[in-house]
Amino acid sequence: MKVMIEVRPPVVALLKVLSETGDVKEVINRLIDHAQQGVYRPGAWEREWLCQAFGYDWQKKLESGDPYGRPNCESIFQRPAGAGNIAQVPQPLVKRGAA
Repeated sequence: MKVMIEVRPPVVALLKVLSETGDVKEVINRLIDHAQQGVYRPGAWEREWLCQAFGYDWQKKLESGDPYGRPNCESIFQRPAGAGNIAQVPQPLVKRGAA
C-alpha cells in the first residue's frame, strides 16, 4: 500500500530535527515502524505511547497471535482480531533445489 501525505512546512521543519540527515521520509517511516510495534507487542514502550495518542479502546480489536506468522509467538504478540496471518511474505522467484 502506498500512502501519500501532505506535510505543511512548519511540520516539516519540526520533523527534520528528528533525523541526523534531516530526512522527513525517514522520520515518518520510523514513526510508522514504532507504531506497528506498539500494536503487536503488548509489553513494548510503544504500546503506552499509542495509548496516550489514541486511548485504550483500540486494544479490544486485537487477539493473541503473531501478525507476521512466526511460529511459537502466539502467546507474546497480538494481531488484529480475525485477521490471521496478515503478513505478505514474498515467494522466491526460483524454487530451491530445482534444476
